[in-house]
Amino acid sequence: MGLAAPAAADPNTLQQMMLFRSAVQDSDACRVTVEGGVPVFDESVAGAAAATCPDAFAWTQFTTAIREEFWNWSMDQTIWVGEPWGLCTAGETKDCCDPNAPIDPSDPNPNCPTFRADYSPIPTLPAEPNGTPSEQVLNDHGAQLNIADRLDPGRLLRDLELELVFRNRAMFDYIYRNDMYSREGLASHNRAQNKALSDGDIGAAQRMTVRLPVDAVMVKADFIHLEIMQSLGLVQDLGDGGPPNHPEYPFLTVFIENYDEGQVPGVYYMMAMTNASKDIPVWHWYAMEHVMNPGRCDYIGCNDSFGYKVNGKMQEGADFGDHYIPPMIVLNDDKTKHNDPLFVTGEVYHPEMTGERPSDQLSALFEGMGVGVDEVDRDWQVITPGDPQWKNYRLKGTQSSFTTAAGIPTGTGATLTEGGFVNSASCATCHSQSSVDSQGFSGVQGVGATWRPNLLGYGQVAMGAPDGQWFYNFGGPSITATQMDFIWGILGASCVNPGATHGDPCTSYYDTPRKVE
Repeated sequence: MGLAAPAAADPNTLQQMMLFRSAVQDSDACRVTVEGGVPVFDESVAGAAAATCPDAFAWTQFTTAIREEFWNWSMDQTIWVGEPWGLCTAGETKDCCDPNAPIDPSDPNPNCPTFRADYSPIPTLPAEPNGTPSEQVLNDHGAQLNIADRLDPGRLLRDLELELVFRNRAMFDYIYRNDMYSREGLASHNRAQNKALSDGDIGAAQRMTVRLPVDAVMVKADFIHLEIMQSLGLVQDLGDGGPPNHPEYPFLTVFIENYDEGQVPGVYYMMAMTNASKDIPVWHWYAMEHVMNPGRCDYIGCNDSFGYKVNGKMQEGADFGDHYIPPMIVLNDDKTKHNDPLFVTGEVYHPEMTGERPSDQLSALFEGMGVGVDEVDRDWQVITPGDPQWKNYRLKGTQSSFTTAAGIPTGTGATLTEGGFVNSASCATCHSQSSVDSQGFSGVQGVGATWRPNLLGYGQVAMGAPDGQWFYNFGGPSITATQMDFIWGILGASCVNPGATHGDPCTSYYDTPRKVE
């Protein structure tokens, strides 16, 4: 299936609707050079690069995270640990967590947050995928998959993926030092704000707002196990002694050797990433996808005004410019005339179809950052900055606001990370709901969920500006849900003093967040 729609003298309505998905994100002044391994923006935009050059900024963040070896950062499992100790105070110095305590590189404390790169050897990555593939997936090579999985293969992969969330040192330190790693610590932020509000100390309530530092960075990487990749025909034996892979555009691979209970060790392939940095108040968001992911540009297209140039006339009837790959479409054939255009889903957007070619600036960025510079993958079992496969990933889109200046809700989503609801995905809106109530539970239930199912039955998620009623009871007023600055990792928080059963409220709380400078 190609990208071209049936020949037509005029653009069809679906092509015209892509007006709202294909906005040029970057200013013409968005130029980037590399000095000493650091991306440098042109002086005219350097002070607001994340907002003025969101696509260029995404590529600089992507290559910087790789150069810094993000796979060795802290992870949700090493921040929100299963049996946390409380944060140390002047009166509590035993069996508690002290972010200033000396680190023993050979002995990470399982009861306190840890930054993985501080330890030697670096702790093994967890390998607990979202779900176990059915025999249908593994044995039938996808031939008998249900209609939803055929129409939206990203949803099938989402249901089976291994999602690993990494957080850099600045983000780790803030969460740790501000007592946000246990449920009691999270609850104390809500309790303290409400107490200040009821006492009339409005300034204190405002000062307690959770604001991560501007250099905080989150990387969410989505991996699929070898068995599933083979069963779906996404990789093949190349006869080179390594694991099966794509012959033209190899996936990045890693061998996860974790044999703990519940883990699924083996070879994993990185399919997509959804990353964010706190350079602007609502964070800067971007999605990366492997170029051979089925359905990569379905529904919303792929938008990149910095990294890759494309053939804007890849579909008959419209010219989308050299920055945007439109979703595949076909005209409905149930009438003799006036047929509606429909999406074609689940196909591969091959560069031969799209005309994708890297810009000179992107090539220089990769070279200057030392990313993807090796001729071959020197060790398929580990990830390194030089792995050539990094060049097989593409920017799906960026998000730096809830709506456009004209009021159109913005959004982007990777086919795996947001499988089943890509067309309504909004990173900023969903993560704005990250909040806690007075017991440390999620203040807004559903993680972005709405009451609306899409045509396949999967739930759509919220887009656009947040709703104040998610967070406030205006009759008091009171703060029913204290925002945690877009961090959904808080869902993994456990109690220092747990209740009788999992999911019960903690048995004790305190009213003021403990903080360690």
